Amino acid sequence: MDNDIAEHRKLLADIPVQIDSGLAELEEKKKVLSNAKEEIENLQKNRKDIELEVQGENDHMAKAKTKLPAVKTNKEYTAILAEVETIKEKVAGLEDKELEIMEILEEKQKEIPAIEKKCKEEDSHFQEYKAKKDAELERMKKELDSLLAKRDSVTDQIDKVMVQRYEKLVKARDGQAVVLLRENVCQGCFQQVLPQMVINVKVGESIQQCSNCMCFLYWEEVSEAATPK
Repeated sequence: MDNDIAEHRKLLADIPVQIDSGLAELEEKKKVLSNAKEEIENLQKNRKDIELEVQGENDHMAKAKTKLPAVKTNKEYTAILAEVETIKEKVAGLEDKELEIMEILEEKQKEIPAIEKKCKEEDSHFQEYKAKKDAELERMKKELDSLLAKRDSVTDQIDKVMVQRYEKLVKARDGQAVVLLRENVCQGCFQQVLPQMVINVKVGESIQQCSNCMCFLYWEEVSEAATPK
C-alpha cells in the first residue's frame, strides 16, 4: 500500500511539472509569432523613417533650386547644381533602401498567417493536454486520499511500536520496508534467513523481519505452472 501511496505522491508532484513544461513549449512557439510581428513593426518604422528622410531631402533640394534665379556667377550656379545632384543621389539611395525594406516587409507579412495558425493549433493541443492532466491530478488526489484513509485504518489495528518501527525503516531504506521472501532468501539484502523464519513467514500469523536488513518479509505462493522444470 505504501508503494502505491509513494507512486501517487510522485505523480502528484510530476503532473504540475509536466503541465509547466508543456506551457513553456507553447510560450516558445508563441514567441516566434511575437518576434515576427516585432520584426515587421521595426521594418515599418524603418520605412517611415526613410520616407521622412526622403521628404526632408526633397525639401532641401527644392530650397536649393529656388536659389538658381538669383545667382550671378557661373561658379555659384555650378555649386547649386552640384548640391542638387548630390541630394538626388542621396534620395535615390534612400528610395532603393526603402524598396528593399518593402520587399522584405511583404515577405514577412505573408508568413504571419501560417505562424498564427500554428500557434492556435498548438494552443488548442495544450489546452486539451492540460485538461487531461488536470483531470488526472484530481483523480490521483482522490485515490491518494482513499489510500491514506485505508492505511490509517490498517495501522490502527497494528501495534503502535511496530508501526513506528516500520515507518523508521521506510525512511532509512528509501521507502523499501516490505520485501519478498523467495525460497529462503530475503529480497531486500539477498541474505538467507533461518528455516524457522521461513516457516513463520509462510504461515503468516505473525510479523517477521529479516535479521540482517530488518525488512518486513512476506511470502508469495508460486503456482506449479510458474515453477521452472
